[in-house]
Amino acid sequence: MHKTVWCAAVAIGLLGSSSILARPAAPAPEQSAQTRAPDHTAPAPPNAQPKNPEADLAKPAAVGPAQANSAGSMASETPPGATGQTMPSTISKENAALDKLPTTAMQFPLTDEQRKLVAKSAATAPKTETGTDLSKIHVAMFLPVGTQTQEFSGELLQQFPPAGRYKYVRTDDRILIVDPSNRTVVGEFKP
Repeated sequence: MHKTVWCAAVAIGLLGSSSILARPAAPAPEQSAQTRAPDHTAPAPPNAQPKNPEADLAKPAAVGPAQANSAGSMASETPPGATGQTMPSTISKENAALDKLPTTAMQFPLTDEQRKLVAKSAATAPKTETGTDLSKIHVAMFLPVGTQTQEFSGELLQQFPPAGRYKYVRTDDRILIVDPSNRTVVGEFKP
């Protein structure tokens, strides 16, 4: 019971203090006419303070010293802080070529040395016999149903283990690298 009385007293105290805070403040006692603020204020004279300049949108903006060394006025042809991977394709021919590649071609990237190893391994293999024309099949396309794929040689897999995940099709003039899980062409090159 003692605890209930105590909680009730705290609750009444909180309610009382919040009602006191919610009331508007009592007006201040009347001041003399000399110290009291006027009921209205007179507008400031037009030349009392400088006005903010208004921008003339027809004219070019003024350039301050902070903008003087912008990217367009720098001597270098590359953007500041750009690396090989972040270089815009309008400047980097390599990045422009990569931008044109389908995304599936990125899953089997080859260096020139690795490309030579794959070409050497596939060049000695017999040409894949297919009943369909593969001349129109390129990267990011599916192989026709019934097209036989070949596995890479053990010698190549020892030198380049990631090739074990893929198979290939050798035609008269090209080697098509195939992802066997979905029969998608992920790379192509001439032997």
